[in-house]
Amino acid sequence: MMQLAKIIGALALNTFREAIRNRVLHGIILVAFGLVIGSVLVGQLSLENDDRVVRDLGLAFTSLVTVMVAIFSGVSLLHLEIERKTIYTIVTKPVPRWAFILGKVAGLGLVLLAVEGLVAAVLVSIILIRGDDLTVIHFQAMIMIWFEGLVVAAIATLFSSFSTPFLSGLLTFGVFILGRLREALYIYTKAMEVAIIPDVVQAFGVIVPDLSLHRADLQIAYLVPLSWSYVTYTCLYSVLYSAIVVLLASAIFTRRDFV
Repeated sequence: MMQLAKIIGALALNTFREAIRNRVLHGIILVAFGLVIGSVLVGQLSLENDDRVVRDLGLAFTSLVTVMVAIFSGVSLLHLEIERKTIYTIVTKPVPRWAFILGKVAGLGLVLLAVEGLVAAVLVSIILIRGDDLTVIHFQAMIMIWFEGLVVAAIATLFSSFSTPFLSGLLTFGVFILGRLREALYIYTKAMEVAIIPDVVQAFGVIVPDLSLHRADLQIAYLVPLSWSYVTYTCLYSVLYSAIVVLLASAIFTRRDFV
């Protein structure tokens, strides 16, 4: 068991190092800094509540960048292992393929933590320099953003275990959009006259993650803290969903023939 933990840890660190060296990721981080700093300029255009605009846009950009990194890294890292043929060295060793997938996802989690931490540091600095309020809702929002990114990274890894990077990215982005709009779609279809449509949407919602749980737009806008029980529920839901997706990815990856 300890040996497996060491293997997964080594794979996670290797994944983290590979991702951090990627120049595209550096570009995404620079764009993130620009967007967050740009939120200050947009806030200045607001006649009132410019601090609220900075909060809203800053956290929205942080969430967007975290998801972008999750998708890009999730669909590319596994493909790079196959393209560089380093996968052949790994699969011929006594390393379970599920451990390989778990190590990759764990490494992606570290990447998301590093990227979000950098962007969040810029946002917090801006808030403090402006003299605006920094409350617990900011911290809660950052936690939920990271767990949302973890879910997206797991989904990206699942698709990349059997598809091309482009198609995997497209499918992952589609699932992300559906996950964000899942509750709104259900409410909309429930108001329709065709009775079967809400049932289909609800059944489809069992597969698509409920990413609307990670949104706290009103609370962020008015600095109203969330209950910690809600934050805990959202995090546990994300971990459980990610674990199921990782199991599926492992099952698919195990069936692939590399040698």
